[in-house]
Amino acid sequence: MWDWGYMGPDGLMIVLVPIMVIGLVVVLVLGINALYPSDKGSKPRAEAQSEPPRTRAEEELELRYARGEIDEDTLARQRAVLRQR
Repeated sequence: MWDWGYMGPDGLMIVLVPIMVIGLVVVLVLGINALYPSDKGSKPRAEAQSEPPRTRAEEELELRYARGEIDEDTLARQRAVLRQR
């Protein structure tokens, strides 16, 4: 008689072993990505380009606005002056 060994008469292991190896690789890659995510692409491009970086003077203006020392119109006007420089 034929000796099929562990593969069985229909060769099912020939199909299952590669599928299990590919599945194991996928699980390992996803697991490593979950443990050590990269920071690349974390900001949407539209948000990153929509507003220039704030200066120390703009931060001080926003603090004054938050404390109620200046109103919204004054904040907008002074921010526009600072961004022209």
